[in-house]
Amino acid sequence: MRQRWRQRLLAALTLLTILVALPAGSYASAQEVTPDVARKARAVKRDDSGIDPQYINTSSITADIAISGNNAHVYASAMAKKVCRVTVTMRLQYNDNGTWRTKVSWVGSSTNGCKTLAEDFTLTKRGEYRTYAIFDVGGENLTYKSVAERY
Repeated sequence: MRQRWRQRLLAALTLLTILVALPAGSYASAQEVTPDVARKARAVKRDDSGIDPQYINTSSITADIAISGNNAHVYASAMAKKVCRVTVTMRLQYNDNGTWRTKVSWVGSSTNGCKTLAEDFTLTKRGEYRTYAIFDVGGENLTYKSVAERY
């Protein structure tokens, strides 16, 4: 009896994982997410206190950048706790003598509770770059800054 219950629970969790991953996968087909970016994106970033923030509508947010040669792969993703409208504004920024300036910006939204943006940009100026993302998840406004990468 206990083993049957475990099998049903495992099947339900597997189905839930597949259903949650489907919308994100449809966006990934348009823009390839490299394993390095995906690995960094999964890393949970905390503040110095080691405490993760808790959100009302948002399950998770992330933003990252990977620079290879003169190509910057910029990534931002948000997932809601429920089906709602999610808007992601993703900015590629560079450090101009201590001030972060936006080089290029992208916006995308969905109504299914999750949104992923992944874009490539050719860099022409040496320096430090980061991804700055602004999220609107069911009316909850959040921001996220990636770790800076050097070109």
